[in-house]
Amino acid sequence: MKALRLTMVAALAVLFFISCEKEEMMEMDDKGAMLPDAVPAKMYTITVENVSVPYDYFEAGAEFGVSGGDETPPAHPGETITVHFHAGPNHKLSFASMYGASNDWFYAPGDDGIELFPGGSPLEGDITGMVYLWDAGTEVDGSATDEEESNPIGMVSTTEENIQVLLDYEGESMFTLTINVLPGSATPLSPTAWVVHSMDQHPIFMEGELDYGMGLETLAETGNAAPLGEYLEMHSGYVSPVAPVLWAIHQKDEMPIFTNNTSDRGEGLELLAETGNPGDLAASLLDMGYQAGAFAVPDGQGSAGPLFPGDKYTFTIDAQPNQYLSIASMLGNSNDIFFAFGDTGVKLNFGNAEQDITDEVMLWDAGTEVNEYPGTKSMDEDEGGVVRLLNDGFTFPDVDEIIKVTIRKSK
Repeated sequence: MKALRLTMVAALAVLFFISCEKEEMMEMDDKGAMLPDAVPAKMYTITVENVSVPYDYFEAGAEFGVSGGDETPPAHPGETITVHFHAGPNHKLSFASMYGASNDWFYAPGDDGIELFPGGSPLEGDITGMVYLWDAGTEVDGSATDEEESNPIGMVSTTEENIQVLLDYEGESMFTLTINVLPGSATPLSPTAWVVHSMDQHPIFMEGELDYGMGLETLAETGNAAPLGEYLEMHSGYVSPVAPVLWAIHQKDEMPIFTNNTSDRGEGLELLAETGNPGDLAASLLDMGYQAGAFAVPDGQGSAGPLFPGDKYTFTIDAQPNQYLSIASMLGNSNDIFFAFGDTGVKLNFGNAEQDITDEVMLWDAGTEVNEYPGTKSMDEDEGGVVRLLNDGFTFPDVDEIIKVTIRKSK
């Protein structure tokens, strides 16, 4: 079903600009279509901006809990550290934990993390072989005086007898990472800093490079995972592109795009809500006689694409005063969620001063595909529901934390 997906790292494969333009000013019929020899229409300029914070990572934190013993860190032989986290097919996991009997050694996967959905299926089982012992290069090995050094981070060994690392998939985009300190281990294990991130990132360290200075040195030398965990968490969060914007001009009480608590009409909203492509719905509205279109070229760019944080669309429409405007745009990092006004749109009675109408915008669930934890998208399960205000039990950012919509009368 998802021939087209919006992600942080991939733009739409098919995007375009559709509009209804007329050289002579015309009046609208009861569907919003233009009729000749009428009072000149008014031009409105609309801006849609992605105002979301461009977080670097998806989820992160530090785990200080220990089970199997006195439940206080560090984790001694026979004890366990457990981390629960969410992730989707485009994510990797990185983590770090101090090798206690050292000056600045730590356990971690490779510097680019562990792919969590290799081949499309969740990774599970014993992943100890994907975890290595590293030297942070910040303190001289074996020194009893905490002698500082400034060397590149390097691997100490590829195999160890001290820990066992397991990964379990709990369903609904939830994983559990279990780090067992083996009974015969020569060292305790510190609390663990962890982060879920994109495929091409090296969030904790880069092999052969100096420590980033973001908290790994503290973890590797003292076992305190808090500074690194706090830094990673501060730079983690939900980020979504905003898809091209469909618009339609219509009369009061008409519902050109959808009707609340009613199934999708099969006119293109499903494609818009699931893939970000407004083409079918725009064409359907035009065929029904509405003045409608879609805008897909971010300001300052020469080709169509979604809005990433800081980008905006600016476009104009022609309409008679007191007609109504409806819009729809996919929340790109979702299964079938879209931005829209209420099903009857907003009245076009705006003046020349730019007016922020973001508070008129809501997040809607198209009801065509089962929702998942925000930002993961690991399945395409048909839902067969109704179009409704988003209320699926998950926590999404508020609308005004993602987009800003303004309008002004241009003439």
